Amino acid sequence: MNQLLDKTNKKSSTLIIKKETIEWIILCLVLAFSFINYITLLISLISLIILLFVLKQKEIGSIKLINIIALRTIINPGIAVGIDYYQNFKWIILLLSSFYLISKYKKLEGSQILKIKRIVITAFVFALYNILASLIFSTLPIVAIFKVISYILVFLGVLIGVACTSSRFNWINWLYKMFLTVIIVSAPLILFPVGYLRNGHSFQGITNQPNMFGIILTLFIGLIFTKIQYSNQKKHLKEYILLSLVFYFIILSKSRTAFITSLILLILFVFFSNISKIKKIFVIDLIGIILIIYTILNQNVFNFIKEFFLKGQNDFFYSRKLQVEGLMSNFLRNPLFGSGFAVPVTPVRIFSFSVEYVMEPGNLLLAVLSYGGVIGFTLFIIYISKILWSNKSNIRYQCYLPISTILTSMGEMVFFSSNNIGVWIYMYLAVYVLYEPNKNQKN
Repeated sequence: MNQLLDKTNKKSSTLIIKKETIEWIILCLVLAFSFINYITLLISLISLIILLFVLKQKEIGSIKLINIIALRTIINPGIAVGIDYYQNFKWIILLLSSFYLISKYKKLEGSQILKIKRIVITAFVFALYNILASLIFSTLPIVAIFKVISYILVFLGVLIGVACTSSRFNWINWLYKMFLTVIIVSAPLILFPVGYLRNGHSFQGITNQPNMFGIILTLFIGLIFTKIQYSNQKKHLKEYILLSLVFYFIILSKSRTAFITSLILLILFVFFSNISKIKKIFVIDLIGIILIIYTILNQNVFNFIKEFFLKGQNDFFYSRKLQVEGLMSNFLRNPLFGSGFAVPVTPVRIFSFSVEYVMEPGNLLLAVLSYGGVIGFTLFIIYISKILWSNKSNIRYQCYLPISTILTSMGEMVFFSSNNIGVWIYMYLAVYVLYEPNKNQKN
């Protein structure tokens, strides 16, 4: 009888694996079909809605849809038509999916509500303040208010959606497979000019720019470290080989933000890993000594590192200088209340809506100061602290998730990009808050 049950269980496991594999193949085919032209893009978007939401997985499908839309947004223009052609349709999908997920708050159990209630309240207060401050002080109040609302809706949608589904679906594994697919598909492009389309020398893979590829690689490293920390296996040769490949891609991308963030994550991983303190100190010192000696002795390596960080300039901060000056100017214009959420300052107030007003703030903390002044910055710090404190008991195992998102946004400010890869930032924060390794989570 037991043998019969074992066989039945094995068949069930096999069926689940096959079902998941088929889903990934279909998703990849639908995405590839969307690359051809704008008609196939529209058909693909509608197909994704039907596949993941209407006919299949409800909350899980809705979260997957938001993530896949984010992925489709950053595809290399050399291999696919841009999704911006259907920008309004894309916004409709994101906002309706977010509203649907938020409506599932009533399905949450007591423990889940307890975990996210304070985060929801502080996030809502942060958003409400920025709406009021933008309405009063921004020169583009309508645009600023729309950006605040779109940010908070997508963030809360993802947070509540993950809370509803985390006990029955492993989002860490799903995100891992999505990013792994991006890296595998990107690898062959090393040999082709389309892999360096943006500037001709920095590798961007299947993404629209090298810095974007660097962000994905950094986020992926955070997932790898989290999976290793929770794994029962003692040997992780496959993961370490994969990490080596990812670091190689980061060097090819020439993304300074990705490189620095990844090194910090690596140091944290060594610090929190289950090895003795002496070995940890030895490993960190050894890595540092080897890098220093090799750099000093090898002039080519020294020149490469210099070029990597300076990017042809004499000043490390040259590429961010104008961004920082702009943010500081906006902050000093109204240091207490800020100059409006994620919008530039115009000579006159404009009460009209347009997607043409784009800011590239570059740094998360300076951006928040510029957007909402000292008051907005204080509310943001409280809001982020609530997130970090919510799962302090598991921080040594999955600190890589929030830290990778925050450090990434220090150099490439994507934190509030709800119609772009900001979705992945919110996924990481939500998974950090809600992931419970002891529960039996299905894939």
